[in-house]
Amino acid sequence: MKGVLKAVVCSTVLATVAAPAMAETPFETEIEARQAHFQVVKFNMGILGAMAKGKREYNAELAEASAKNILKAATMDNGAMWPKGSDNGVDALADVTKAKPGIWSNFPDVQDKHKAWASASEKLASTAGQGLDSLRQNIGPVGKSCKGCHKEYKAK
Repeated sequence: MKGVLKAVVCSTVLATVAAPAMAETPFETEIEARQAHFQVVKFNMGILGAMAKGKREYNAELAEASAKNILKAATMDNGAMWPKGSDNGVDALADVTKAKPGIWSNFPDVQDKHKAWASASEKLASTAGQGLDSLRQNIGPVGKSCKGCHKEYKAK
C-alpha cells in the first residue's frame, strides 16, 4: 500500500512540475488563466446585464453575489497572468490571445484603466442588491471601464 501511495505522490509531483515545461506555446498556462478569469467576469456581467435589460427577473441575492464576484475579479492580484511577451504580437501567440503588445509599453495607462474597473465594480457590488434601479444605474460604469481597456488593448 505504501508503494502505491508513493507512486501516486511521485506521479502527481512529476506531472505538476513537467506540465509547464510541456506547454505547446509560450505562456500557455498564463494565457489560459487570464482567459478563464475574464470568462468568470463575462458570466457574471451576463447575469446582471440580463436583469438590467429585463430579460431575466431581478433577484437581489443573485445580483449582489454576481456583482461581488466581479469585484473580486477586479481586485485580485493577477499580475502573474500577464507576463511581458504574452501578447498576440508574438507569432506563436497570434491565434492564442487577443492581448495587444501595447499593454506592456503603456502599462501606466492599463493600470489606470484597471483602477477605474475596480472602482466601478466596488460601487456596483455595494448597490446591485438594493433594487433594479440601483443595478441599472451602476452597471453602465462597469461596462464602460471594461470597454475602455478592451478598445485599446484587446484585438477583435
